[in-house]
Amino acid sequence: MDFFSELNIISSKSIQYNYLNLFNILYLIRFYYLNVKSRKMVIGMITITLIGILFNPGLFYLDKYSLSFAILYCITNIIQVLYWYGYKLNNINESKITDDPVFWISSSILLWSCFFIFRTTPMYLLNEIDKPFLHLLKQLLNVINIISSILFYIALHKYNMMNKK
Repeated sequence: MDFFSELNIISSKSIQYNYLNLFNILYLIRFYYLNVKSRKMVIGMITITLIGILFNPGLFYLDKYSLSFAILYCITNIIQVLYWYGYKLNNINESKITDDPVFWISSSILLWSCFFIFRTTPMYLLNEIDKPFLHLLKQLLNVINIISSILFYIALHKYNMMNKK
């Protein structure tokens, strides 16, 4: 997204994050489709995303980060991860679930998305009534980011082990 700002295609950092959320939603729809092969999930996620875009009319041209679209991004992540977990648990095979890199990716996405919603939903209320707790949530999000990065690293390591076999 920074590349687009250098070309003056996208002028605002906040709008860049809106585009980034849309790109991430579409990318993860494709990622989970390649792992689950469910057209119902793809159609459902695209429908939810389009409805979210329709209810955010200034999403891509107002100079403001859309918190509601970020929450939609997290909700679509949670739905896709839970769908993948259900698929994986219903289609048992010989290998352990922890040997699958998608398990680690999904766990990371689920952890981060749930905590992001937990942190952002009461953000404005906490700013008025409990600033120390809001500050604690910001610090905890940093810890969650580190844990998510570690889970992604484990997934990368699992992919490398699969390629060596």
